[in-house]
Amino acid sequence: MKTFVILLLAFSLFRYDFVPVPAERLWNKEIATYDTEQDEFRDYVLRYEGWCGGMGKDDSHSCYWAHIRIPAKRKLIISVRLDLFNEKLRNNPDTVALLGAALPFRRRFVLINVEQTKSYERQYKVWPHLGILSVGTVAYQEGWEVILWDELVQGHADLERLVEPCDIVGLSLVATGMERGIDLARRAKEIGARYVIAGNDSAIFRSAQILKLQGRPIDAVFTTDSFDSVRLFFRTVESDTINSLNIPGVETQPTGRVRSNEQISLILEAEERKLHKRSGAFNPDDVFIVPNFDLFPGAYWEQVWANYRAEFGHKHPNSATVRNALALLAHGCTRTHGNDVCSYCTIAGVAHIRLPNLRYIVKTAEAYQRHGVDMLFNVTDSSYEMAALPRMLRGVGYSVSGLNIYGRAQGIAHAPHLLDAWLAIVRDRLIINCGMDSADEMILRNGVVKSTDQSMSLVEQNRMAIRYVKEHGAHLHYSLIFGSPGETRESCEKSLEFAEWTMQVLHKQLDVLETDIYWLNFGAPAARVFHDYNYAQQLAAMADKTISPIDWYIHFARFSDELVVPWEVEKSWYRFFTKIDLETAQEYNQRVAERMARHTGAIQGRTFVFKPHSI
Repeated sequence: MKTFVILLLAFSLFRYDFVPVPAERLWNKEIATYDTEQDEFRDYVLRYEGWCGGMGKDDSHSCYWAHIRIPAKRKLIISVRLDLFNEKLRNNPDTVALLGAALPFRRRFVLINVEQTKSYERQYKVWPHLGILSVGTVAYQEGWEVILWDELVQGHADLERLVEPCDIVGLSLVATGMERGIDLARRAKEIGARYVIAGNDSAIFRSAQILKLQGRPIDAVFTTDSFDSVRLFFRTVESDTINSLNIPGVETQPTGRVRSNEQISLILEAEERKLHKRSGAFNPDDVFIVPNFDLFPGAYWEQVWANYRAEFGHKHPNSATVRNALALLAHGCTRTHGNDVCSYCTIAGVAHIRLPNLRYIVKTAEAYQRHGVDMLFNVTDSSYEMAALPRMLRGVGYSVSGLNIYGRAQGIAHAPHLLDAWLAIVRDRLIINCGMDSADEMILRNGVVKSTDQSMSLVEQNRMAIRYVKEHGAHLHYSLIFGSPGETRESCEKSLEFAEWTMQVLHKQLDVLETDIYWLNFGAPAARVFHDYNYAQQLAAMADKTISPIDWYIHFARFSDELVVPWEVEKSWYRFFTKIDLETAQEYNQRVAERMARHTGAIQGRTFVFKPHSI
């Protein structure tokens, strides 16, 4: 009888509900409805015939507003009866965590790409998230059920529908999603998630601050780009408590180490890699994972491709059917050489270059071809200069209709012949994504620290790169920044004139010119200003200004433990380290945007051109 009572009490701790759920994942629950009479979900999606040039639902001649009928199925939802406890206990994450720890372990992983707002322009919603897809692939390979959600494409995640008690919840955190990410972590714990883990650059650079948050909403932070660490985590977390894990690159307790892309940090990391390699614990290929496309539902891919076609479809001869995806074909940045990066750079792990083996290239090509991907964006930083990479791709016979790669202006200027090497694997169109940053020599050398190359003018290298892109028939997507250390109205005018010159030279081969203010982010070399007064003095001197110790503390040092750089610090950056204010930087952003909107090579409504047939 005693045993029966105990079992009955245990049973009463949970709620058991059979609820209708779609047999396939909905791309956007906000415009989907459940029909009780037909017992089906209706997913209202913008469907494309050709490409719909941003028109509304009434433009039936180009697109139509239809719904997809998805049968319903019944799902047993078991949840912890938090209503049995008083309000104080119910809102205590420790209580929920304790209940979760007592439940049997389940191998279910929910991974979310977190974004603060839904208001991003369409052009930011055109690429599938390779990071969460790759991490999810590793978890799946280790026998876990994997649920992926990309808020940038699918909208804000509904945790009540995605997360179940005892799940492990992963969050991909960048600066624009940090605040919301913390809120999601707390809510996941309230629902009963066993653990919440986090990764991506912003999490890496703020790991100590994240792990010290009140209530410990996040249990572990991944501070490495090694998939070996991810794999080991999913192999061992079932048998060990998360705090007992001893996995390189997985932190469960705040440490005193400050991670950044500063020179000293990169040198230390390089030494650590050497030690790992000598000890046999380092796998040089562990950053290359062939993604499992099926982990995202078909509706997700259709939405990504529809977004891409609406924004960029006119660039392709197959505008109605083009399929795009991201790929990692190499790793690292040729700019760094192990100890040096641009002052604003927050790309963790850029200090070491790795090329994959041919097997990975072949398997990756097969996977992308199997899913009909014919527009590829290689996310490798400055892959243009990795001459072995296009040779490897040609060697296995891999080619794509369109290819987007990152490159450095200095790299193009010094090695223009590599344009032909990359064009050789592209059937229609090659686009180089390049950060040129400024048209002022002092800004490039001392403010951005764009290159340590002393052989010639960095501005002239930018111009040479543009001329070579023109001559070889490639296309260009480049960026300028207004507000680098030492920025003046005169330097802003130089950048504006450079933009005008670029439009005239490249004409339709200039696809995108984007500008922005100088964003100060934790982890970037410039973030040294938060803990080094002497560095703050150096920045001020670039603008012929001074900064006192008290001003440095009030405007910078006291914010050193924030999760993201506050907006008021951005204003202080301009006050002390430039000769313009934030409003002036935004004014120049707007002037470039207005000019680019009228440019014949602009994305919206442009008539595409392809490389010359002679190449």
